[in-house]
Amino acid sequence: MTDLHNSFESPSQLSADAVGQTVILLGTDTPIGLAVMRDLGRHGHAVIGIGRDSNALAGTSRYCTAHFVRDVGEDALITQIGQLADQFHASYLLAISESDLTLINRHRDSLQQFLTPLTPTADALAKVLDKPTCQSIAGEVGLSYPVTYSPRSVTDLAGMTNLPFPAVLKWADPNEVAPALAAAGLELEKARIVLNRAELDEYIARFEPIGQLPMIQEYCHGHGIGHMFLARDGEILFEFQHERIHEWPPEGGVSALCRSMPLEEEVEARRQSRKLINHLRWTGVAMVEYRFDPDRKTWKFLEINGRFWGSLPLAVAVNVPFASSLVSAIGENQKIPNFQQNYPNRFCMFWIPETKRLMRILFRPKLISDPHFRVRPFAELASYLSYLLRPSTQFYVFTRDDPRPFFRDMMSVGKKVINGLLRR
Repeated sequence: MTDLHNSFESPSQLSADAVGQTVILLGTDTPIGLAVMRDLGRHGHAVIGIGRDSNALAGTSRYCTAHFVRDVGEDALITQIGQLADQFHASYLLAISESDLTLINRHRDSLQQFLTPLTPTADALAKVLDKPTCQSIAGEVGLSYPVTYSPRSVTDLAGMTNLPFPAVLKWADPNEVAPALAAAGLELEKARIVLNRAELDEYIARFEPIGQLPMIQEYCHGHGIGHMFLARDGEILFEFQHERIHEWPPEGGVSALCRSMPLEEEVEARRQSRKLINHLRWTGVAMVEYRFDPDRKTWKFLEINGRFWGSLPLAVAVNVPFASSLVSAIGENQKIPNFQQNYPNRFCMFWIPETKRLMRILFRPKLISDPHFRVRPFAELASYLSYLLRPSTQFYVFTRDDPRPFFRDMMSVGKKVINGLLRR
Protein backbone atom coordinates (compact mmCIF):
# COMPACT_ATOMS: atom_id res chain seq x y z
CA MET A 1 0.00 0.00 0.00
CA THR A 2 1.82 3.08 -1.29
CA ASP A 3 1.17 6.43 0.40
CA LEU A 4 1.55 9.28 -2.09
CA HIS A 5 0.83 12.21 0.14
CA ASN A 6 -0.87 12.86 3.43
CA SER A 7 -1.66 16.40 4.46
CA PHE A 8 -2.31 15.30 8.05
CA GLU A 9 0.36 14.20 10.48
CA SER A 10 -1.74 11.39 11.93
CA PRO A 11 -5.24 9.87 11.78
CA SER A 12 -6.03 11.36 15.18
CA GLN A 13 -5.27 14.85 13.86
CA LEU A 14 -7.42 14.15 10.79
CA SER A 15 -10.33 13.12 12.98
CA ALA A 16 -10.04 16.24 15.09
CA ASP A 17 -9.68 18.70 12.21
CA ALA A 18 -12.16 17.33 9.64
CA VAL A 19 -15.42 19.26 9.53
CA GLY A 20 -17.52 16.55 7.87
CA GLN A 21 -17.21 12.81 7.43
CA THR A 22 -14.17 10.93 6.18
CA VAL A 23 -14.88 9.27 2.82
CA ILE A 24 -12.77 6.76 0.88
CA LEU A 25 -12.98 7.42 -2.86
CA LEU A 26 -12.09 4.46 -5.09
CA GLY A 27 -11.24 5.81 -8.54
CA THR A 28 -9.24 9.04 -8.58
CA ASP A 29 -7.94 8.59 -12.12
CA THR A 30 -10.58 10.46 -14.14
CA PRO A 31 -12.31 13.85 -14.23
CA ILE A 32 -15.33 12.14 -12.69
CA GLY A 33 -13.30 11.16 -9.65
CA LEU A 34 -11.82 14.64 -9.53
CA ALA A 35 -15.31 16.20 -9.58
CA VAL A 36 -16.42 13.94 -6.72
CA MET A 37 -13.25 14.84 -4.79
CA ARG A 38 -13.87 18.57 -5.21
CA ASP A 39 -17.54 18.34 -4.28
CA LEU A 40 -16.80 16.39 -1.10
CA GLY A 41 -13.84 18.58 -0.11
CA ARG A 42 -15.67 21.85 -0.66
CA HIS A 43 -18.42 20.63 1.67
CA GLY A 44 -16.07 19.85 4.51
CA HIS A 45 -15.44 16.12 4.05
CA ALA A 46 -11.99 14.56 4.33
CA VAL A 47 -11.34 12.41 1.24
CA ILE A 48 -8.97 9.44 1.16
CA GLY A 49 -8.31 8.67 -2.51
CA ILE A 50 -7.31 5.37 -4.13
CA GLY A 51 -6.02 5.47 -7.70
CA ARG A 52 -4.28 3.19 -10.16
CA ASP A 53 -0.95 5.02 -10.08
CA SER A 54 0.91 7.85 -8.44
CA ASN A 55 -0.18 10.28 -11.17
CA ALA A 56 -3.90 9.81 -10.57
CA LEU A 57 -5.66 13.02 -11.56
CA ALA A 58 -7.54 13.69 -8.31
CA GLY A 59 -4.57 12.66 -6.18
CA THR A 60 -3.03 16.11 -6.64
CA SER A 61 -6.20 18.01 -5.76
CA ARG A 62 -6.07 20.38 -2.81
CA TYR A 63 -9.18 18.57 -1.56
CA CYS A 64 -7.44 15.20 -1.36
CA THR A 65 -6.59 14.49 2.28
CA ALA A 66 -4.44 11.45 1.48
CA HIS A 67 -3.87 9.38 -1.61
CA PHE A 68 -2.82 5.76 -2.15
CA VAL A 69 -2.06 3.53 -5.12
CA ARG A 70 -4.55 0.67 -5.19
CA ASP A 71 -3.18 -2.73 -4.27
CA VAL A 72 -3.05 -5.33 -7.02
CA GLY A 73 -5.66 -8.07 -6.85
CA GLU A 74 -9.26 -8.03 -5.71
CA ASP A 75 -8.72 -9.45 -2.22
CA ALA A 76 -5.71 -7.21 -1.64
CA LEU A 77 -7.75 -4.14 -2.59
CA ILE A 78 -10.55 -5.05 -0.19
CA THR A 79 -7.98 -5.52 2.57
CA GLN A 80 -6.44 -2.15 1.68
CA ILE A 81 -9.82 -0.40 1.91
CA GLY A 82 -10.43 -1.98 5.30
CA GLN A 83 -7.02 -0.88 6.56
CA LEU A 84 -7.54 2.68 5.36
CA ALA A 85 -11.02 2.80 6.90
CA ASP A 86 -9.53 1.78 10.23
CA GLN A 87 -6.51 4.08 9.94
CA PHE A 88 -8.44 7.21 8.99
CA HIS A 89 -11.74 6.45 10.79
CA ALA A 90 -13.58 6.56 7.45
CA SER A 91 -17.35 6.29 7.48
CA TYR A 92 -18.21 5.87 3.80
CA LEU A 93 -16.95 4.38 0.54
CA LEU A 94 -17.67 5.84 -2.90
CA ALA A 95 -16.58 4.38 -6.25
CA ILE A 96 -16.51 5.70 -9.81
CA SER A 97 -16.33 2.88 -12.36
CA GLU A 98 -18.93 0.21 -12.96
CA SER A 99 -16.28 -2.48 -12.58
CA ASP A 100 -15.44 -1.18 -9.09
CA LEU A 101 -19.13 -0.97 -8.21
CA THR A 102 -19.57 -4.64 -9.05
CA LEU A 103 -16.37 -5.47 -7.15
CA ILE A 104 -17.73 -3.71 -4.06
CA ASN A 105 -20.95 -5.73 -4.31
CA ARG A 106 -18.98 -8.98 -4.36
CA HIS A 107 -17.41 -7.96 -1.04
CA ARG A 108 -20.15 -5.80 0.46
CA ASP A 109 -20.56 -7.95 3.58
CA SER A 110 -16.84 -7.74 4.35
CA LEU A 111 -16.62 -4.02 3.67
CA GLN A 112 -19.60 -3.21 5.88
CA GLN A 113 -17.58 -4.36 8.87
CA PHE A 114 -15.44 -1.22 8.40
CA LEU A 115 -17.61 1.41 6.67
CA THR A 116 -20.76 1.98 4.61
CA PRO A 117 -20.54 1.66 0.80
CA LEU A 118 -22.70 4.40 -0.74
CA THR A 119 -23.04 2.42 -3.96
CA PRO A 120 -25.94 0.62 -5.68
CA THR A 121 -26.67 -2.90 -4.48
CA ALA A 122 -26.04 -5.86 -6.77
CA ASP A 123 -29.72 -6.29 -7.68
CA ALA A 124 -30.20 -2.59 -8.46
CA LEU A 125 -27.00 -2.34 -10.48
CA ALA A 126 -27.77 -5.46 -12.53
CA LYS A 127 -30.99 -3.88 -13.82
CA VAL A 128 -29.18 -0.90 -15.34
CA LEU A 129 -25.92 -2.54 -16.46
CA ASP A 130 -27.62 -5.02 -18.79
CA LYS A 131 -28.97 -2.88 -21.65
CA PRO A 132 -31.78 -5.21 -22.85
CA THR A 133 -33.08 -5.50 -19.29
CA CYS A 134 -32.84 -1.74 -18.84
CA GLN A 135 -34.70 -1.12 -22.10
CA SER A 136 -37.44 -3.52 -21.06
CA ILE A 137 -37.90 -1.66 -17.76
CA ALA A 138 -37.97 1.66 -19.64
CA GLY A 139 -40.66 0.26 -21.92
CA GLU A 140 -42.77 -0.58 -18.86
CA VAL A 141 -43.07 3.13 -18.04
CA GLY A 142 -43.77 4.13 -21.65
CA LEU A 143 -40.33 5.23 -22.87
CA SER A 144 -39.39 4.78 -26.52
CA TYR A 145 -36.01 3.18 -27.23
CA PRO A 146 -34.07 2.12 -30.35
CA VAL A 147 -35.00 -1.15 -32.03
CA THR A 148 -32.39 -3.65 -30.87
CA TYR A 149 -31.26 -7.08 -32.09
CA SER A 150 -29.17 -9.46 -29.98
CA PRO A 151 -27.63 -12.21 -32.17
CA ARG A 152 -26.35 -15.20 -30.21
CA SER A 153 -23.93 -16.33 -32.91
CA VAL A 154 -22.72 -15.56 -36.42
CA THR A 155 -25.14 -18.20 -37.69
CA ASP A 156 -27.96 -16.50 -35.83
CA LEU A 157 -26.93 -13.17 -37.33
CA ALA A 158 -26.95 -14.62 -40.86
CA GLY A 159 -30.68 -15.21 -40.50
CA MET A 160 -31.39 -11.59 -39.68
CA THR A 161 -32.28 -10.02 -43.01
CA ASN A 162 -34.16 -6.84 -42.05
CA LEU A 163 -31.55 -5.07 -39.98
CA PRO A 164 -31.62 -1.24 -39.98
CA PHE A 165 -28.71 0.68 -41.48
CA PRO A 166 -26.86 2.65 -40.40
CA ALA A 167 -26.70 0.67 -37.18
CA VAL A 168 -24.92 1.09 -33.87
CA LEU A 169 -23.09 -1.87 -32.32
CA LYS A 170 -22.64 -1.92 -28.55
CA TRP A 171 -22.26 -4.53 -25.84
CA ALA A 172 -25.20 -5.49 -23.64
CA ASP A 173 -22.93 -5.43 -20.58
CA PRO A 174 -19.45 -4.03 -21.33
CA ASN A 175 -18.06 -4.98 -17.92
CA GLU A 176 -19.06 -8.61 -18.35
CA VAL A 177 -17.45 -8.99 -21.78
CA ALA A 178 -14.33 -6.92 -21.05
CA PRO A 179 -12.17 -9.81 -19.69
CA ALA A 180 -12.90 -12.02 -22.71
CA LEU A 181 -12.08 -9.18 -25.12
CA ALA A 182 -8.84 -8.40 -23.31
CA ALA A 183 -7.81 -12.08 -23.34
CA ALA A 184 -8.38 -12.18 -27.11
CA GLY A 185 -6.50 -8.92 -27.68
CA LEU A 186 -9.65 -7.12 -28.82
CA GLU A 187 -10.55 -3.51 -28.04
CA LEU A 188 -13.62 -2.70 -25.98
CA GLU A 189 -15.43 0.03 -27.92
CA LYS A 190 -18.34 1.89 -26.39
CA ALA A 191 -20.14 2.01 -29.74
CA ARG A 192 -19.37 1.39 -33.42
CA ILE A 193 -21.46 2.71 -36.34
CA VAL A 194 -21.71 0.49 -39.44
CA LEU A 195 -23.27 1.72 -42.64
CA ASN A 196 -24.18 -1.53 -44.41
CA ARG A 197 -24.29 -5.31 -44.12
CA ALA A 198 -20.74 -5.78 -45.38
CA GLU A 199 -19.33 -3.52 -42.68
CA LEU A 200 -21.48 -5.26 -40.08
CA ASP A 201 -20.34 -8.76 -41.03
CA GLU A 202 -16.68 -7.72 -41.19
CA TYR A 203 -16.81 -6.14 -37.75
CA ILE A 204 -18.85 -8.90 -36.10
CA ALA A 205 -16.56 -11.68 -37.38
CA ARG A 206 -13.72 -10.66 -35.07
CA PHE A 207 -15.80 -11.56 -32.00
CA GLU A 208 -16.73 -15.10 -33.06
CA PRO A 209 -13.75 -16.67 -31.20
CA ILE A 210 -14.96 -15.35 -27.81
CA GLY A 211 -18.48 -16.67 -28.33
CA GLN A 212 -20.18 -13.33 -27.67
CA LEU A 213 -21.51 -10.72 -30.08
CA PRO A 214 -22.52 -7.08 -29.57
CA MET A 215 -26.08 -5.88 -29.88
CA ILE A 216 -27.21 -4.30 -33.15
CA GLN A 217 -29.18 -1.15 -32.48
CA GLU A 218 -31.15 1.25 -34.61
CA TYR A 219 -29.15 4.41 -35.32
CA CYS A 220 -30.64 7.50 -33.70
CA HIS A 221 -29.83 10.87 -35.21
CA GLY A 222 -29.25 13.77 -32.84
CA HIS A 223 -27.31 14.49 -29.69
CA GLY A 224 -27.27 13.37 -26.08
CA ILE A 225 -29.46 14.65 -23.26
CA GLY A 226 -29.02 13.54 -19.67
CA HIS A 227 -31.31 13.82 -16.63
CA MET A 228 -29.43 13.40 -13.35
CA PHE A 229 -30.99 12.48 -10.03
CA LEU A 230 -30.27 11.84 -6.40
CA ALA A 231 -32.97 9.53 -5.09
CA ARG A 232 -33.89 7.52 -2.03
CA ASP A 233 -36.02 4.44 -2.66
CA GLY A 234 -37.33 6.04 -5.84
CA GLU A 235 -38.11 9.42 -4.28
CA ILE A 236 -36.34 12.24 -6.15
CA LEU A 237 -34.37 14.39 -3.71
CA PHE A 238 -33.01 16.74 -6.36
CA GLU A 239 -32.23 16.78 -10.06
CA PHE A 240 -30.21 18.38 -12.81
CA GLN A 241 -30.14 18.11 -16.58
CA HIS A 242 -27.64 18.78 -19.33
CA GLU A 243 -27.29 18.76 -23.10
CA ARG A 244 -24.30 17.49 -25.02
CA ILE A 245 -23.10 20.08 -27.52
CA HIS A 246 -20.07 18.12 -28.77
CA GLU A 247 -18.96 14.52 -28.30
CA TRP A 248 -15.74 12.61 -28.77
CA PRO A 249 -15.55 10.90 -31.16
CA PRO A 250 -17.69 13.31 -33.18
CA GLU A 251 -20.23 10.66 -34.18
CA GLY A 252 -21.05 9.86 -30.55
CA GLY A 253 -19.15 9.06 -27.39
CA VAL A 254 -18.13 10.92 -24.25
CA SER A 255 -19.28 14.47 -23.69
CA ALA A 256 -16.61 16.94 -24.82
CA LEU A 257 -18.70 20.11 -24.45
CA CYS A 258 -21.99 20.32 -22.60
CA ARG A 259 -24.35 22.87 -21.13
CA SER A 260 -26.60 22.92 -18.10
CA MET A 261 -30.27 22.94 -19.12
CA PRO A 262 -32.72 24.89 -16.96
CA LEU A 263 -35.37 22.65 -15.42
CA GLU A 264 -37.99 24.56 -17.37
CA GLU A 265 -36.71 22.93 -20.56
CA GLU A 266 -37.89 19.50 -21.74
CA VAL A 267 -40.21 19.07 -18.79
CA GLU A 268 -42.10 16.11 -20.26
CA ALA A 269 -38.96 14.08 -21.00
CA ARG A 270 -37.67 14.68 -17.49
CA ARG A 271 -41.05 13.68 -16.07
CA GLN A 272 -40.64 10.33 -17.82
CA SER A 273 -37.15 9.97 -16.36
CA ARG A 274 -38.48 10.67 -12.89
CA LYS A 275 -41.11 8.00 -13.45
CA LEU A 276 -38.39 5.52 -14.41
CA ILE A 277 -36.30 6.25 -11.30
CA ASN A 278 -39.42 5.87 -9.17
CA HIS A 279 -40.31 2.57 -10.88
CA LEU A 280 -36.83 1.22 -10.12
CA ARG A 281 -37.08 2.42 -6.51
CA TRP A 282 -33.56 3.70 -7.06
CA THR A 283 -31.36 4.80 -4.19
CA GLY A 284 -28.28 6.92 -4.91
CA VAL A 285 -27.17 8.89 -7.95
CA ALA A 286 -28.14 8.05 -11.53
CA MET A 287 -28.31 9.59 -14.99
CA VAL A 288 -31.02 8.72 -17.50
CA GLU A 289 -29.63 9.23 -21.00
CA TYR A 290 -31.45 9.92 -24.27
CA ARG A 291 -30.75 10.67 -27.90
CA PHE A 292 -32.69 13.75 -28.96
CA ASP A 293 -33.47 14.38 -32.63
CA PRO A 294 -33.90 18.18 -32.95
CA ASP A 295 -35.44 17.87 -36.43
CA ARG A 296 -38.20 15.45 -35.46
CA LYS A 297 -38.41 16.54 -31.81
CA THR A 298 -38.25 12.91 -30.72
CA TRP A 299 -36.52 11.21 -27.78
CA LYS A 300 -35.01 7.75 -27.67
CA PHE A 301 -34.05 6.26 -24.33
CA LEU A 302 -30.50 4.86 -24.40
CA GLU A 303 -29.47 3.78 -20.91
CA ILE A 304 -29.23 4.52 -17.21
CA ASN A 305 -25.85 5.21 -15.65
CA GLY A 306 -26.29 3.93 -12.12
CA ARG A 307 -23.18 5.80 -11.01
CA PHE A 308 -21.50 9.18 -11.26
CA TRP A 309 -21.51 10.14 -14.94
CA GLY A 310 -18.90 11.65 -17.28
CA SER A 311 -20.25 15.20 -17.30
CA LEU A 312 -20.42 15.44 -13.49
CA PRO A 313 -17.89 18.36 -13.58
CA LEU A 314 -20.66 20.50 -15.11
CA ALA A 315 -22.97 19.85 -12.15
CA VAL A 316 -20.15 20.66 -9.73
CA ALA A 317 -19.38 23.85 -11.68
CA VAL A 318 -22.94 25.13 -11.17
CA ASN A 319 -22.99 24.08 -7.50
CA VAL A 320 -25.33 21.10 -7.73
CA PRO A 321 -23.55 18.85 -5.19
CA PHE A 322 -24.43 15.23 -5.95
CA ALA A 323 -21.53 13.58 -4.11
CA SER A 324 -21.72 15.52 -0.85
CA SER A 325 -25.52 15.27 -0.88
CA LEU A 326 -25.23 11.51 -1.37
CA VAL A 327 -23.24 11.40 1.85
CA SER A 328 -25.68 13.68 3.68
CA ALA A 329 -28.97 12.26 2.43
CA ILE A 330 -28.23 8.56 2.01
CA GLY A 331 -25.34 8.12 4.43
CA GLU A 332 -26.45 10.45 7.22
CA ASN A 333 -30.19 10.43 6.47
CA GLN A 334 -30.23 14.20 6.67
CA LYS A 335 -32.66 16.50 4.94
CA ILE A 336 -30.81 18.28 2.13
CA PRO A 337 -31.56 21.63 0.49
CA ASN A 338 -34.05 21.63 -2.35
CA PHE A 339 -32.17 22.21 -5.60
CA GLN A 340 -35.23 22.91 -7.73
CA GLN A 341 -33.65 26.26 -8.37
CA ASN A 342 -32.54 28.12 -11.46
CA TYR A 343 -28.95 26.98 -11.44
CA PRO A 344 -26.75 28.96 -13.85
CA ASN A 345 -26.81 28.20 -17.56
CA ARG A 346 -23.17 27.24 -18.08
CA PHE A 347 -21.00 25.43 -20.59
CA CYS A 348 -18.34 22.97 -19.50
CA MET A 349 -15.49 21.73 -21.72
CA PHE A 350 -13.50 18.52 -21.53
CA TRP A 351 -10.60 20.28 -23.20
CA ILE A 352 -8.42 17.42 -24.49
CA PRO A 353 -11.29 15.41 -26.08
CA GLU A 354 -12.74 18.66 -27.47
CA THR A 355 -9.37 19.44 -29.06
CA LYS A 356 -9.09 15.90 -30.46
CA ARG A 357 -12.57 16.32 -31.91
CA LEU A 358 -11.55 19.52 -33.67
CA MET A 359 -8.40 17.87 -35.06
CA ARG A 360 -10.46 14.96 -36.38
CA ILE A 361 -12.85 17.32 -38.16
CA LEU A 362 -10.10 19.51 -39.60
CA PHE A 363 -7.60 16.89 -40.69
CA ARG A 364 -9.17 13.41 -40.73
CA PRO A 365 -12.89 13.88 -41.42
CA LYS A 366 -13.11 10.60 -43.38
CA LEU A 367 -12.73 8.72 -40.09
CA ILE A 368 -16.10 10.07 -38.90
CA SER A 369 -18.51 7.17 -39.43
CA ASP A 370 -21.78 9.01 -38.83
CA PRO A 371 -23.34 9.58 -42.28
CA HIS A 372 -25.40 12.49 -40.96
CA PHE A 373 -22.48 14.38 -39.45
CA ARG A 374 -21.90 17.68 -41.27
CA VAL A 375 -18.21 18.52 -41.64
CA ARG A 376 -17.87 22.32 -41.40
CA PRO A 377 -14.22 23.03 -40.62
CA PHE A 378 -14.35 26.82 -40.33
CA ALA A 379 -17.56 26.82 -38.30
CA GLU A 380 -16.12 24.17 -35.96
CA LEU A 381 -12.88 26.12 -35.48
CA ALA A 382 -14.84 29.30 -34.70
CA SER A 383 -17.05 27.38 -32.26
CA TYR A 384 -14.03 25.83 -30.52
CA LEU A 385 -12.36 29.22 -30.01
CA SER A 386 -15.61 30.85 -28.94
CA TYR A 387 -16.31 28.36 -26.16
CA LEU A 388 -12.66 28.13 -25.14
CA LEU A 389 -12.22 31.88 -24.68
CA ARG A 390 -15.55 32.94 -23.24
CA PRO A 391 -15.16 33.79 -19.53
CA SER A 392 -18.22 31.81 -18.45
CA THR A 393 -16.99 28.48 -19.82
CA GLN A 394 -16.04 26.00 -17.11
CA PHE A 395 -13.64 23.08 -17.55
CA TYR A 396 -13.68 19.44 -16.54
CA VAL A 397 -10.17 19.52 -15.06
CA PHE A 398 -9.02 23.12 -14.61
CA THR A 399 -10.48 25.28 -11.85
CA ARG A 400 -8.96 28.42 -10.37
CA ASP A 401 -9.26 27.19 -6.80
CA ASP A 402 -7.69 23.79 -7.59
CA PRO A 403 -5.27 24.08 -10.55
CA ARG A 404 -2.76 21.33 -9.73
CA PRO A 405 -4.68 18.46 -11.40
CA PHE A 406 -4.69 20.43 -14.67
CA PHE A 407 -0.92 20.92 -14.64
CA ARG A 408 -0.39 17.26 -13.73
CA ASP A 409 -2.63 16.31 -16.65
CA MET A 410 -0.69 18.54 -19.03
CA MET A 411 2.59 16.98 -17.89
CA SER A 412 1.21 13.52 -18.64
CA VAL A 413 0.03 14.62 -22.08
CA GLY A 414 3.42 16.19 -22.79
CA LYS A 415 5.22 12.97 -21.86
CA LYS A 416 2.96 10.94 -24.16
CA VAL A 417 3.60 13.32 -27.06
CA ILE A 418 7.38 13.24 -26.54
CA ASN A 419 7.40 9.43 -26.24
CA GLY A 420 5.35 9.17 -29.42
CA LEU A 421 7.77 11.40 -31.30
CA LEU A 422 10.75 9.41 -30.03
CA ARG A 423 9.15 6.13 -31.16
CA ARG A 424 8.67 7.58 -34.63
